[in-house]
Amino acid sequence: MRYHGFRRAGRTGLTWGTVLVARLTKNLWLMAALLAFAAPAWAQSAKMTDVTVYVVKNLLSSPHFVALENGYWADQGLNVQIKLTSGGRNVVQALQAGDAQFGHVAISGTLSVARAGGDKLIGVMPYYNAADYMGKASAYAIIGRRDRGVDPANPASLLGKKIGYTAGTNEYYMRQWFRKNNLDIGKAQTVSMLVEDMPVALNQSLVDAVVSWEPYGSQIIRELGANAAIVSRGEEGLMSDNVGIVVREDYLKDHRDTVEKFAIGIAAAAKFIRENPKETAEIDARYLDGLNLEDATAGLKQLSWDPRVSICVVEGSIRSGNGMIRLGQIKMDRPFTAADYYDLGIYQDVIAKHADLFADLPPLPAKVEDCKGKLD
Repeated sequence: MRYHGFRRAGRTGLTWGTVLVARLTKNLWLMAALLAFAAPAWAQSAKMTDVTVYVVKNLLSSPHFVALENGYWADQGLNVQIKLTSGGRNVVQALQAGDAQFGHVAISGTLSVARAGGDKLIGVMPYYNAADYMGKASAYAIIGRRDRGVDPANPASLLGKKIGYTAGTNEYYMRQWFRKNNLDIGKAQTVSMLVEDMPVALNQSLVDAVVSWEPYGSQIIRELGANAAIVSRGEEGLMSDNVGIVVREDYLKDHRDTVEKFAIGIAAAAKFIRENPKETAEIDARYLDGLNLEDATAGLKQLSWDPRVSICVVEGSIRSGNGMIRLGQIKMDRPFTAADYYDLGIYQDVIAKHADLFADLPPLPAKVEDCKGKLD
């Protein structure tokens, strides 16, 4: 890992200046005076703010790995410690316990569950996100085995089949797909399992199909080859799927400057990923054990890395959250609103001050009616 912010500061300081002055000739005293004058500025630059972020162990955490490795946070004066965990629920618990200042969660999924449970968390800025869509889940896929009768051209072929899934947004994608195709999910046998176990389970025919996310979707497709039945992949119109930075509301109120610096680093990392998927996969491999670079590169190209909070993103989050209420996945005594998902102040400041980080992205719809991947 490159903590280059510290290394850069470590090459300056009074000890180095004292040694240099001792060796200077009479003609270099003016230079020594200038260095001494600049020393307080160097000392100030060495003051870093320590923060911790909890992220889930998957490809969607790539911006965090990139921001750390490429020094984007260090450039902002932040010393960030990344802690890996297995799911969004653990991220929420770490934030509430004060073990972390920042977290990575699915805004329309995990954040909806958290707020329904009374947790005062708020989104700051997404990074895995398709900002011109109301609903596009590019990370998700339903993949089966052709030799077990799963036919991509026949959605009903999943009825009676054993399908592996994970609770949360993974499950919601599956339920919405069945609903869209007018199929009774009760006529399929659903089996809860960890996403990282899905490739082995499908290879060994322990299940007939799985609902996976990247990079495991790309891994399954590669390993099954011609036997892979890709029923749905990155389908639009099923659910909003944007993953981003969340913080406690009280932390945001008291540390807006730190939150903005963190968000700048994430925006820079998202741009790097858009331009350098292969190099990003190599960085990811340092954090995700056993990651196949071919799968990771394919998965990164499959995903959308747009950190903008558009009208489509907000409306999609609202509709997905209310859809979870309607399906009984969560209980809420009122409908979700925009205020449940994003505090737009930080995002607006970042995009105003660092327009270059967003310049390569396409124009956004100005009206909900113009959003792609509409949700009901």
